[in-house]
Amino acid sequence: MQQRGIDTPRLDSDLLLADALGLERLGLFLDPNRPVVGAELALFKQHLQRRARREPVAYILGQRSFWRHAFVVTPAVLVPRPETELLVEAVLEAFPPNEQTAPLDMLELGIGSGAVLGSLLVEYPTALGVGVDVSAAALAVAEQNIRQLGCGERVTLLQGDWVEPLRTPAQAARRFQIIVANPPYIASAELAQLEPEVAVWEPRQALDGGVDGLTALRQIAGEVVPWLAPGGLVALEIGATQGDAVAELLTAAGLREVTLRLDYGRRPRVVCGYRGMA
Repeated sequence: MQQRGIDTPRLDSDLLLADALGLERLGLFLDPNRPVVGAELALFKQHLQRRARREPVAYILGQRSFWRHAFVVTPAVLVPRPETELLVEAVLEAFPPNEQTAPLDMLELGIGSGAVLGSLLVEYPTALGVGVDVSAAALAVAEQNIRQLGCGERVTLLQGDWVEPLRTPAQAARRFQIIVANPPYIASAELAQLEPEVAVWEPRQALDGGVDGLTALRQIAGEVVPWLAPGGLVALEIGATQGDAVAELLTAAGLREVTLRLDYGRRPRVVCGYRGMA
């Protein structure tokens, strides 16, 4: 696989072999001499062929770990990434679960796999949530994941473009203490330069942020504030060079205490802002 340009051939091979054998990766090391034959060998070869085409390991396995859980993933949704866990961290820091005396209401725009909202619902056992996505296929994945977490009864899933599905009699009066989003933020011209795992396999509509990468972020910043409860938090994942621009968008929208959170490479990755209490 290394000849195909894959950066982690050993790790990927281990994960694919473990799946073919029905094991956790650790099981390979506990029984290194186990033979691989028959249907297991055939499945492993299929896995390797798919990976050689640069299909993401998560799509081959059908799942990806995020926060403290394993989430189903399909080509209809982005593969959850470690840096996106910063959205969860930002919320937990702003609203410590053990300090909440009333149920929180949360909104995720562009819910995708449901990894962020699902993780938060587990952390806040009394919280309610709304997940919005333009993709019906993505919503089906999110529904499956949230149901598997045991949170299905606390979530409403809506199809549409950002806040538009909230403009209904059933949702119009709702105000959220927490709004999170990992919107498309890659400039259109940069998509072709990404690794094939992303550029070829992941859903373009979840990646393409328009000419400057800010199309969706600009729309969200311009529309989200009226849906925030007083004192509510907005947390948005961004590209590494977009921190100042998005911070200015949220400040211009009237949010306060706008701050940047850095990812594990010390690059701006999440912008947070609060609605005033007045």
